[in-house]
Amino acid sequence: MIKVEVLRDKKLVKTLVVKDHAGYAPSGQDLVCAGASSIVVGMMNALDLMQSGACELEVKEGYTRIQVICEGHGVQMLLEAMLIQLKTMVEAYPDYITISEQEV
Repeated sequence: MIKVEVLRDKKLVKTLVVKDHAGYAPSGQDLVCAGASSIVVGMMNALDLMQSGACELEVKEGYTRIQVICEGHGVQMLLEAMLIQLKTMVEAYPDYITISEQEV
């Protein structure tokens, strides 16, 4: 199951971690993994191009972390847009992707 963990401070996203694999289908055929990966990588590209230097980005096999290091309205808008897209996937595939949010 894909796990999305969101840490917030005063409602602002500070850290977003996406980890593990969906297990919806065999590797290379898993539409849930492909969809979540497309959302996350696309938004990381947008953050890098539109808000360069505002986030620390880490990507490994089955693990992605976005750490906000410089606040800005654009950063939060992009991160909230990504969460909306991921929540849409949760609605369609609740057995394969979850989102947890925590205030720190």
